[in-house]
Formats: sequence, structure tokens, C-alpha cells
Amino acid sequence: MKSALSRVPALRLLVPFIIGITLAESFSGQLPILLPGLIGFLTLIYLNFSGRNAILRWRLRPWWFAAVFMLSVSAGGLSLRLWQPQAIELDKVNGSMATGIVQEISRYDFSMQMRVTLCHVSGHRISPHDILVSTRGCDYQLRECDVIAFRCNLDPITNLGNPDEFSRQDVYWQQGMIYKQHLAVSQLRIVGHRVSLYDMAMRLRRALTKKLLCTSLSPPARDLIVALLLNQRQFVDHELQQQFSAAGVAHVLALSGLHVGLLAGIIWFLLLPLDYLRLKKLRLFVTVLGLVFFAFMTGLSLSVVRAVIMISCTLVAIILYRKSSALNALCMSALLTLVIWPAAIYQASFQLSYVTVASIIGLSGKLPSVVSKSRLLNWLWSLVATSLIAMLATIMLTAYYFNSMSFQSIISNVLILPVMPLFMIAAIAFLVSATAGIEWSVLNLCIEGIYKYMNSVSDMLSDFPYFHIDRIYVTASSVWIFYAVLLALVAWLMTRKLRWIMWSFLLSNVLIAHLVYVHLQTPQEELMVLNNYRSTPILWHKSGKGYIWIPDDMESDTIQFANSIKRLLAHRSIMSVKWITGESNDNVSLVKPPFAHVFGQRILVAASGVNHNWIEAAGNGVEIDWIIVTKRFHGSLNELMQHFSCRQIIVSGSVSDENRISIKKQCNELGIKCYDLKSQGAWVFAYH
Repeated sequence: MKSALSRVPALRLLVPFIIGITLAESFSGQLPILLPGLIGFLTLIYLNFSGRNAILRWRLRPWWFAAVFMLSVSAGGLSLRLWQPQAIELDKVNGSMATGIVQEISRYDFSMQMRVTLCHVSGHRISPHDILVSTRGCDYQLRECDVIAFRCNLDPITNLGNPDEFSRQDVYWQQGMIYKQHLAVSQLRIVGHRVSLYDMAMRLRRALTKKLLCTSLSPPARDLIVALLLNQRQFVDHELQQQFSAAGVAHVLALSGLHVGLLAGIIWFLLLPLDYLRLKKLRLFVTVLGLVFFAFMTGLSLSVVRAVIMISCTLVAIILYRKSSALNALCMSALLTLVIWPAAIYQASFQLSYVTVASIIGLSGKLPSVVSKSRLLNWLWSLVATSLIAMLATIMLTAYYFNSMSFQSIISNVLILPVMPLFMIAAIAFLVSATAGIEWSVLNLCIEGIYKYMNSVSDMLSDFPYFHIDRIYVTASSVWIFYAVLLALVAWLMTRKLRWIMWSFLLSNVLIAHLVYVHLQTPQEELMVLNNYRSTPILWHKSGKGYIWIPDDMESDTIQFANSIKRLLAHRSIMSVKWITGESNDNVSLVKPPFAHVFGQRILVAASGVNHNWIEAAGNGVEIDWIIVTKRFHGSLNELMQHFSCRQIIVSGSVSDENRISIKKQCNELGIKCYDLKSQGAWVFAYH
């Protein structure tokens, strides 16, 4: 029986390559990266001169594998070191005029966010650095590959410092950006345009998007086509995205391997006449070219590039008359992806994609099959089994990254995935006809009918009780233990040995004990002031119920803010949230703006100048535990301290830098402790 490494030889390179990436990310310096490669290289030289005959070479075979393993470890580490963004000497750059190339643009109501490759500073060419540029206001004339000029005022990308926050610093580092700049759109100037293959692809995408948006198709169906064929997901309504996510079919809206695979099948079928001309290699080659063109047209998104590489590996193996293995092609595509973009290993989309596909390929033939003369019944069972494998393989990763679990994906996949090929074929035909300026009513009706069917099914399934669970918190350790349990079960399926069942049972108990330990270590009652650059959110919770008060921004988007702290809510087991918008009184807290009494702590939120109504309401000389200074405070602490005595001042992250310095100076003069949310992160008071 062949080993896993013999059946999937790409694993011999992929596994040590990943180990090398993690070593390079965990340790500084070059020695941990270069040492394994040096040992491996010297080992290969020794083995090359030692293996004089076939028998000796066979005995030394494990040492050859070990040498290749160590070389691959070094290659993985070096790839990350060469890829990762380099530091910039900000004191030499800031204040100078710079030019950069716009790579990506995201527009919002009154702002823009761009990925810009910095090329020149003060007229001197520098090594390219990708930076995050956000603007106040929008310039709708700005396009990808435009060359822009602006005055540099870069800052490192940092986290807010809130408990269980979504790490912006890690996410942007994975995209190759460690610096940011915020400026007014009037401070940007377009000074040129860079023509490239990527630029031509972006021009084509904009032209096709414009053609589709001018058709008579209903907006929801039209926007779905734009998202699936042109990777413009921002056109899809947010409620529809939430609905598909709750139904367990969010992958239908996210352009990924599913859609690339369907597209490859469509291209392959259209090129069928080439087989009759004995041009099968040309058929394969044109299919690969079509997929590469599609990747460029969709903006070279990582999910599409991964799928194109994987399918191309399989097709190229056929062209070269090599025996193709789906699992080996998957590992080779992962290796090529990591060579190009090593930090992809830390991205949720990369992990979910490869875990899902690898599980389906490895286990699709291991589950019990349904023996039936009905092809429909066998096909339905295979679809259910595939959905079950995918759900089990990704359920813990989904809980870790998105704090939710969906169990209805088995049903939704059976009902929605069979119509996806029809929708993709109709969408491609509609795109071609719209480009030619032709609209067919029959085609429109077909697309509308399929869309309404998918929408109604997802709407029905999203309302099923207990099938979608939100606010679930798991740690990285829990994820590793869960996959150890799954591997033990897979080993039992393949060997049918009882010891693997015992291992899975033991590891399951370890997982349960770990989850209980994490829950017991979590504070059940807390008061915290969160760091936010736009407002001052105050959160307290008790017995699974949370209270959020944003005194200096009553018009903030509550849903968006709740999503931004969903990991915090999940970790604290906060199942319901009450938004404080005025006076509130219950057994946990008493809020009478600008005062609050929470867990025995007296709080004053300074959101304006010193107001004499405050003094009349509270009385002169009242002791206040915490005074929270927000962006709207325009008085002085000296005047405030004449009427109140205070233990500590908390400065909101939304306060401007100039006022922040002034407040800190006044605190020093008055001898009062000062806590700065912007530099120190969230302020947390655990009540016991």
C-alpha cells in the first residue's frame, strides 16, 4: 500500500514550505531560516558522493527526503522574508511629495479607500511599497492604474486595542500593507496613467459592468450576475448577503472555485469540436488561457487565482501526459499560491477553500454509499455526502473567524447548487448578448426565474430556528484539537482500527474540557470604554445581556458597530444587546445623560462644554469615579474640576491629537490620572 507521500508527492514540498513560513513569521533574524537550508544542501552534497550503487542509494533514501524537507523549509521562510513589506523611514518620507499607482479602489458614501503602490518620493525612485490610502470625499474620475501625487504623512497601521478585536493590522499585513494615510480628496492629484495588462483587464471589467447595469434585467438579478462574473460583490444588496450567509450558502455569492470550475466546464464543452479535429491539447490549452483571462478580468482576486492554478495544474498534467491526481493538483496549487503570496496561509479564505476541497477529495469515497438503480437517488446522496463533508471540515474554522455556525448548508446545497450551472450558463449568455447590445426576453425570464428560486429557498432556510447559531466563540487551540479529532476519525474510516476511535473519544473530551475552561475564565460582568476613532462606545454586560451607550454619536449605525465587536460579544456570551439612547434605569445600571451609574461606578461623559445643568442635576462637589472626555468636549478640565472631584480621566480615541495633548497636560497639572484610549487601548473594569 502506497503512503500518502507517494500518492501525493507535492506534499513533500508543501508541508515543509508551510513550516518555513511559520518559522519566518515567528522568529526574527536570518539564522532560523538559512540554517535548515544549509544543512539540507550539505546533506545533498554528501549523499551525492556517497550513493555509488543502487542498494546504497535505496538505504539512503530517507536522508534524501530529509534534505529536501530542510531545503523546502528554508525556501518557505525566504519566500516570506522576500515578500513581506519593508519598513520605511517615516521621518525622511513624511512631508515630501510622493507619487504612486492606484491598484484597488473601494468607494463609500462620502469616502474612498485605496491600495496605492508608492513609487517615487521627492522625485527619487524607491522600492515599491503598498500603502492604504483613505480619503474624505470621493473622486469618481479616479481609476485603477492611475498615477496620483500627494504629500506623504504616513502612519503605521495599528489595532484599536479593544478586547477580542478584529485585527486590522494582521489583515492588512497579509495584503502587503503596513502603512496608512488619511487625507482630503482635494489633496490628491492625478498626474498620469500606467498602461498594463492589468489596466486593460480593469478597463474591460468597467465596460462590461456598465453594459450590464444598462440592461432591463431586474436590479437584484443583474447585480448577482455582476458579482459572479465580474467580481463586483459590492453591487449585491447587504440584506441578500446576510440572507445567503444565514442559509449556509454564502459561497454562492463569493466568486471562488465553485464558479471557476463551472466556467472551466462551460469552456471545455464549447470547445468540444476540437476533439473531432484531434486537437485535444489545443482544447486544454485554450481552456487554461480562458481561465487566466477570467482571473485578470476579475481583478486577480486570491480566491479566483487559487482556483485557476488548481484547475490549470490538472489540465497541464493531462497535456504533458502525466497521471493527474486531484489531491496532488490541489497541493501543487497551494504551493504555487504560497510561493507567490506566502501570507495567504494566514487568510481565512485560503484555509476554508483548501480544507473544504481537500476534505471532499479525500473523503468523498469513504462514506457509505447508497446502492440504488435510480441515478437521481445516487446523485442526491453524493450531493448530501459532499455537503456534509464540507460542513464538518469547515464548521470550526467558520466559528473561529465569523463566530457563527450554519447547519442547514446540507439542505441548501442540495436545493441551490444544482441550478448554479444553469444560472452561470444563462449569465454568460446574457453578458455576451448585452455586450452586443441585444436583449432576449426568454433569457431574461430564465435568469429571473432561477434568481427568484434561489432567493426564495435561501429566505426560507434562513428563517429555520436552531439551524444558524450566532455569537459562538472558540480559540485557536480549540480549532487545532477539533481537527485532531477529525483526523482520528478519518484514520478510523481508512483503517477500521479501534485505537483511532479511542483517540477521537479522548481528544473530544479534551476539546470539551478546553471550551469549559475558556468559558469559566471569561469575566461575566464588565464595564469597558472601547477605543474608536469616530465615537466613544461604552459597553457593560451582566448575565448574558449587554448594554451599549454611544453618548457622542447617537446616529451611529448600530448593526455595523455590533458586527465590528461580534467576537467580543461572542466571547462574553452576550446574547442580547440593549442600545442606550436616552435615560435608562434597570437593576444593572442607571443612565441619565451625561451621568451613568454602572456596577457602583459613577461616570460623567463630557460631550460638550461645562454645562450648569449638570451641576444642578448632580450637585456641586460630587465625587465622580471616571470622567470620559469625548471629541465634543470643548471646555477645560480646570473648570470641570471646580465642580466635581474625579479619580481618573479617560480620553476618547475620537479626540483630536491637539486636544489630546492639551488634556494630558491639564491632567498632569491637576495631579489626576489620565488614561488615553488611542495609545493604551480599551479601558476595562471587571466587576466581581
